[in-house]
Amino acid sequence: MKTCAARSGGTVYAYAEARWDGSAFREVDDVTIFDGAKLRLQIKQSRDGTDPVVIERDFTAIEGRLEDSTSSGNYDGHYRTPTISHRAGRGALADSVLFLDWHGDGRGYGRHDYTASPTV
Repeated sequence: MKTCAARSGGTVYAYAEARWDGSAFREVDDVTIFDGAKLRLQIKQSRDGTDPVVIERDFTAIEGRLEDSTSSGNYDGHYRTPTISHRAGRGALADSVLFLDWHGDGRGYGRHDYTASPTV
């Protein structure tokens, strides 16, 4: 997972890009791998202690990408979120979290945190 942030004047822009090396299955385009998947992208204001979120957005299109394969059943892939933006003070950063709800496991969404972008 790569989370990127850039500043133009007082506005911070951010996106996240995920890449994965999935398994090869006999099933092609198996839409039952997940009950749900989403990538949460956040812009935060960098402060001492916990950085408060100033804007966040969930992108659920990643589920379809994760469940999509080549015609030979290879589930490697990538997904890039649309760019989000927010007017933020100095010291803003972007952060991303991947939520996966595996089909039929009864555990709901598992949270996977990734390294935030550098402060911009």
